[in-house]
Amino acid sequence: MMDKLPRNFGWNRLKLATLSYEEISRLEDDVKANHACSDGINMYDKSGYKKLDALSWAVYHKQKAERKGEANHG
Repeated sequence: MMDKLPRNFGWNRLKLATLSYEEISRLEDDVKANHACSDGINMYDKSGYKKLDALSWAVYHKQKAERKGEANHG
């Protein structure tokens, strides 16, 4: 059995940004596996797209915070 997935915080993008990149990646892989669409048009269902959007925003916020931290320590 695979390890338990990281918390998704109700897909709150700011809270997701507190996860490590590895944890975000695990959630992304899970969403892609469980929300795949076979209608020939969409890659993922509507819920899957919303979750992937939240994850991409989480990465953005995480990188933005890291850049801000580097600026303060640079």
